[in-house]
Amino acid sequence: MFRDPLRLLLLLPVLGGALAAFWWAGRARRALTQAMGVPATIGRLLPEETALRRRLKAALQACGLSFIVLALAGPQWGVELVETAAPMRHVVIALDLSLSMLTEDVKPSRLEKAKAELSLLLEQLRGNRVGIVAFAGEPAVFCPVTMDIDAAKQILQNVKVDALPRPGTAVARALDLSAAALERYPGGKAIVLLTDGEDTVDGPARVVESARRAGAAGIQVIPVGIGTPEGEPIPLKGEDGSVLGYKKDASGGTVISRLGEPSLIEAASVSGGTYYRSSLGEVEASEIASRIAALERSQAVTGHSQRYKNKFMIPLALAFLFLLAELLVPETAPRNGRQGGGISYNDGRSGEPRGARLP
Repeated sequence: MFRDPLRLLLLLPVLGGALAAFWWAGRARRALTQAMGVPATIGRLLPEETALRRRLKAALQACGLSFIVLALAGPQWGVELVETAAPMRHVVIALDLSLSMLTEDVKPSRLEKAKAELSLLLEQLRGNRVGIVAFAGEPAVFCPVTMDIDAAKQILQNVKVDALPRPGTAVARALDLSAAALERYPGGKAIVLLTDGEDTVDGPARVVESARRAGAAGIQVIPVGIGTPEGEPIPLKGEDGSVLGYKKDASGGTVISRLGEPSLIEAASVSGGTYYRSSLGEVEASEIASRIAALERSQAVTGHSQRYKNKFMIPLALAFLFLLAELLVPETAPRNGRQGGGISYNDGRSGEPRGARLP
């Protein structure tokens, strides 16, 4: 195969031009010989090998030019696997799926509000790599870091609060798992954390410590608080969506779930990020996208493809060898002790001719 096969058409004018130049040079040489004297006499003065060597040199030149044209056409054979890369940023979305996300202090619920926020955000993150970590009492990777934004949106739309078996809210562990998913990527990285802020597993101090470690690794933590500081009871719903009651504590009192902002604000501060509270107009999604767009881009592998191996160096090397050989071939060959043809004369005093040989 050839990368540019149309360049092979140059072979015709190149070889035609070389042949025409060789013919014109021969014609000019014959005209010059006739102008200098009798052609038969002039021919005896020249070495016998001159015409043969001249043809050999012309053939070597023609071969060299032909291989140069072949190199320009870009011969290819054999395939190789190559990586395709593009500049991008890397983001992990950590979504709270604890029971408290069913609280309806923001409508229709904290979880549905978070999904709406993320749907807007993901649309603005196209062209970047995004992963999804969901968490309750333990975190889990729901979607590895990928460029397939549509797949990530589909996963988010289908998550529910009962998707993870262990109850509770492990914000710190979710940050640790998200940071581990990002640590192998260069360039700008961020964790967008959507939660009501109540870490019931490890406590708020552990949340701040996890955010500090993420910031030290070059990862910004951008928390989005879902809910209100006043809070509301956590509804317990049936399969048909009807409210069966409200969550109770060990003493039988109704649990009021409130937005725990202090640890989220501090987590953003120690990691170099910014804290946002979810608003009715969801304008924070655009602000988060703009903040992520300001991060440093890095070259990341986006896929693999097969391509033919370029082999233009082979005909180019052959062309060099042919043209070098042409330079090394002389038009005349030296004779043992005598050079060229010559004119002799007899001085009349001996039987052997004496005189000078013309070079």
